[in-house]
Amino acid sequence: MSNNGNGFAVVDVETTGFGSGDRVIEIGIVLLDHRLRIVDEYETLIDPERDLGPTHVHGITPKMISMAPSFGEVASAIAKRIGDRVIVAHNLIFDERMLGQEFGRLRAIFDPGVGICTLKLTKQKLPAACQMLGVDPPSHHRALADARASAGLLRALKPKCNGQPLKLGNVPGEISVRTHRRCADEGTLVLDRLISRVVYTEGDTRLLQYMDLLDWVLDDFVLTADERQHLNFLAEELSLSEAEIVRAHEQYFDAMVVGAKKDGIITQEENAALAFVANALGIPIDRVPAVTEPDCGCSSIPVGSSICFTGSFADSNGNKLPKAELEKLATNRGFTVVSNVTKSKCDVVVAVDPSSSSGKAKKAREFGKPVIASQDFLKQVQN
Repeated sequence: MSNNGNGFAVVDVETTGFGSGDRVIEIGIVLLDHRLRIVDEYETLIDPERDLGPTHVHGITPKMISMAPSFGEVASAIAKRIGDRVIVAHNLIFDERMLGQEFGRLRAIFDPGVGICTLKLTKQKLPAACQMLGVDPPSHHRALADARASAGLLRALKPKCNGQPLKLGNVPGEISVRTHRRCADEGTLVLDRLISRVVYTEGDTRLLQYMDLLDWVLDDFVLTADERQHLNFLAEELSLSEAEIVRAHEQYFDAMVVGAKKDGIITQEENAALAFVANALGIPIDRVPAVTEPDCGCSSIPVGSSICFTGSFADSNGNKLPKAELEKLATNRGFTVVSNVTKSKCDVVVAVDPSSSSGKAKKAREFGKPVIASQDFLKQVQN
């Protein structure tokens, strides 16, 4: 198999749904050269700036993306990787359409070219296709894992068709080197999404390289002696002075603070994560912002309260729970259900997760209204 262009970009996206108004919430990219050798990988979660859709399907929660970059913030980084490459995906038409919609919202030129669909080639779902061809199976609904699996299928199949490279133009924004990866350990999730929000404004590429390494060594709430040695070695290799290292640490920490304040509050978890980073980087502890998370006192919602529901809900077993069913439960227990969040006619917003990025949740925070988890609401009305 040969390709005269820059090779192949194997792509997988997780989304809020399948319609024209739905958004990409995670992307995984595996880059292959014309000989099908892996040359790079890329993944990031993306804040869709709306409700996440079926969280019980894709496993991405509002907390995971509450501080993630928007598509516009990473569009240039994505374009740099997939542009001028043949796009490959398992169910290509879906991934191309969702990416095309995202770039279209930015008024960028998106010409998908002629890609390669491993679903069409195998006529099997991704796990079955992997089993059939002896490819390592994916962790389903994890973008990078699925992209890796699709890349494995391409290498196993070696199709004769070469395709035509995707073309992108007029993509706004500068290239960002930061990403937001899923965190396997829920205990490190807050720090993981905080460091993902670091926006590099430093023009010195040496400091950018140094700060990029910080993303990797800080993402597990541990800074080992070996990791410190790696940082020191890189600083020496880049000829960074002590003053430049201090500047890099301060800019990195300050950018994390900006990210933590994205939703207008500092939670106890965010405060603890920032304190850890400050200590690790030698930042004075008094620069850690205080907790501003309101104590909503909503472990029990007063009967008669006006409740607005937002999101796609599921029960404790992960089964879909229609919003109409929740609204009926609320009405039967003496609550008033309202369809919109207003300052005077809505007391509480119920979401899958209090960190929801939906428009209703954002309005609730703006008006100082509590946002509570649907599971807490269910515990109250089902007791």
